[in-house]
Amino acid sequence: MVNRLLPSNRRASALVVLTLAVSCLFLTEVGFAADAVAARKELQQMGIEYTEPQFASSAGVGDMLVVKLFLDVGMDVNAGGGAALGLAAGRGQLEMVKLLLANGAKPTANALQFARTRGHKEIESILVQAGAKE
Repeated sequence: MVNRLLPSNRRASALVVLTLAVSCLFLTEVGFAADAVAARKELQQMGIEYTEPQFASSAGVGDMLVVKLFLDVGMDVNAGGGAALGLAAGRGQLEMVKLLLANGAKPTANALQFARTRGHKEIESILVQAGAKE
């Protein structure tokens, strides 16, 4: 059908564009997988186990690099019932709270309570704005 609708030079151009589009889709998927593999290797080289408790602990101490690597590998940002957000909020890790929320962390009542009882007003405000309910 393409042969009848387009002159030969346009057919060739359409084929090139279609081939490039399909190639880009393939390369994007391969690139993502390579990033996850590289992130996993980097965690191993740092001596960090890929576990939910380690993810939450890293968030609680504000280790942005490690948390980003966990997310790159595919860690569920809400793993352990949102333990990472709760620890980060309770320990006053403002930038970590922002990172976790930006990556889909659910603003929980526990995280809000941890921030509130420890006097982290800005984190409390961010969690409320993000939808945390008491």
